[in-house]
Amino acid sequence: MDSEKHLPEHLGQFIEQTPWTFAKTYARKWPHEYIVREKVDQVLFDELAAHIDKHGYESNFYDRKQIYFDHEGQTYWHMGNIINRCHAGETYHRRAKEGRLPVTEDITGQAKFPWPEKPWLLSGRFVDALEAAAVMFADKDRKRTGIPYISHLLSTCTIALQNGANEDQAIAALLHDTIEDIEDKDRARAIVGLFGTEVLRIVEACSDTDKVKKEPWEERKRRYLERLPGEDQAVLLVSASDKLDNARAIVTDLKQHGPSVWDRFNAPRDKQLWLYGELVKVFEKHLKGKSGLVNELKEAVAEMSRLGGDR
Repeated sequence: MDSEKHLPEHLGQFIEQTPWTFAKTYARKWPHEYIVREKVDQVLFDELAAHIDKHGYESNFYDRKQIYFDHEGQTYWHMGNIINRCHAGETYHRRAKEGRLPVTEDITGQAKFPWPEKPWLLSGRFVDALEAAAVMFADKDRKRTGIPYISHLLSTCTIALQNGANEDQAIAALLHDTIEDIEDKDRARAIVGLFGTEVLRIVEACSDTDKVKKEPWEERKRRYLERLPGEDQAVLLVSASDKLDNARAIVTDLKQHGPSVWDRFNAPRDKQLWLYGELVKVFEKHLKGKSGLVNELKEAVAEMSRLGGDR
């Protein structure tokens, strides 16, 4: 069965040029995108729908029969005034064949789930923060590396916990980029605020802007550096944890890719090294009782400078 029937060039262009909407409602179990007939070129929509139905192949979605069509790594299907698509490997029939059907809902509700028998060190509020961070940043990567951004949030939280963070500070570490990087600022603040006023206060203080269109890089960083010495120990701990993970990541990338790494950033090498050098000075003077954390950051910045090269 040939499921990759030739798609006319004009329909391929229609697919590429038409904005697809991510289906947030089904993001956890069945991540996919869709277009609605009334919001696109209706003639081309109808032609694409007819092509899918004529040249596609029949398979199942649970007990329902559906016609699917594969094109350039995506699988398309037509449902009335909607055309959907998802990555070819994420269709029901492929996931069923490989034993990968969704099981993410109610995992902890299973009768034999191994619940801890002792009091939790971190509460269910922390578990909720893990989920919130993972979902809000699910479509973001680290500086065009393809590495999921959640890796940075988890690492920042880990560093903070290893250096004595309490639950509020650990949650703030997970959410520290929310106000700065999530486009809908009102919703971002509202979500962070659900975890309490202290978490919101720390996250606000760790943000160098709350503007959708960010101010120039150096303006933001100088303002942050001027404000940071006046912040309390909770804010300084989360900020230092964030900067240490960033510095470690830069060092790793410099070792793997060389000075071209600096091209990913909004400011050149010298400006980046200036920023990290100034941050070290602030933490050395104002972050109390965390000499191990500060020394790790200082060493990482020195390594950044040594490996940085010239551009």
